[in-house]
Amino acid sequence: MFENSHWDELAGRGFTVISGVIGQPQLEAAQAAARHLNEIHPDGGWERTRNESWREVRYCRHPDLMAIASNALDPLALEILESAPPVDFVQFASTMPGFATKGGIGRNFHIDGGTEKVLGVFNIIFGCALTDVASDTVGGFHVLPGSHKEFAKAFEELPADAPIPFGEIKIETQRRLLPEARMVVPRLAAGDIVVAHSFLAHGTSANTSDVRRDMIFQRRAAAPMWDPATQVTARERFMRDPWTMFRRRP
Repeated sequence: MFENSHWDELAGRGFTVISGVIGQPQLEAAQAAARHLNEIHPDGGWERTRNESWREVRYCRHPDLMAIASNALDPLALEILESAPPVDFVQFASTMPGFATKGGIGRNFHIDGGTEKVLGVFNIIFGCALTDVASDTVGGFHVLPGSHKEFAKAFEELPADAPIPFGEIKIETQRRLLPEARMVVPRLAAGDIVVAHSFLAHGTSANTSDVRRDMIFQRRAAAPMWDPATQVTARERFMRDPWTMFRRRP
């Protein structure tokens, strides 16, 4: 699935789109699961927040959504990373009509991982579209192309022989990039998968349409990033060298 053109886009832009990955029967089952979960909201594991025009089931194990993880995301992860232990949940997220971005650092513009000394980093983000994203105004996953290079540079320039405030550097870099940020909404058809480097700034665009946007996400990491015996060292190494543990380097 992951061809040379995908590698080039992942390295250069920080993201790429793989089209038509999910077959129609599996896609329709996942779409039905998404409709059901939205119909039973707030039951079903939904997170409760002040703004429920953007909603998520952070640890979703619905079998029809996990089937996509098993049949598509697991083999795809192994094409990209040197190792890729499976994850037993996906994040299911819906952007409702009326969702509006308000700027700032957070859901609308961020990289994941928290703010600790060593971030809870991983290697890649998968996002599988269950509904079409054909415009900038349907609440799509949006990204800042090339921002992965800015975060990598900021981490790489930190001294190697002193305690590293990675979380502080992350927030400072986000604040530096935000004023000039020109976010891009990748166009997706239902069944497409967007692959993003974990250092790519991303968020959710406004939904001024009358339809709901549904996606499932999964964050994937090579085995050393999860193993308690190697986790801290591997995460710090990855933050200084953002292509370690990948099967190809830019």
